[in-house]
Amino acid sequence: MRIDLHTHSVVSDGTDTPTRLVLKALENGLDVIGLTDHDTFDGLREAKLAAASAGIVVLPGIEMSCQWDGASVHLLGYGCDPHVE
Repeated sequence: MRIDLHTHSVVSDGTDTPTRLVLKALENGLDVIGLTDHDTFDGLREAKLAAASAGIVVLPGIEMSCQWDGASVHLLGYGCDPHVE
């Protein structure tokens, strides 16, 4: 099983739409991707729809912008439910 747990779409700072990201993952032999756009779940629905027809799994994730001790850091979260606040 081939997995990439840290991907971004154009919804944050990636270069591909969520659909194109899924198709590229498929072209590269991946079975699972974690969509971890910065501070948003906005691309997740599109990615999951594309993944359903492509036969791969999209793990919902997020890369949260945080501050720690005055420094900017990014914290990755996986298995998120975008409908829970």
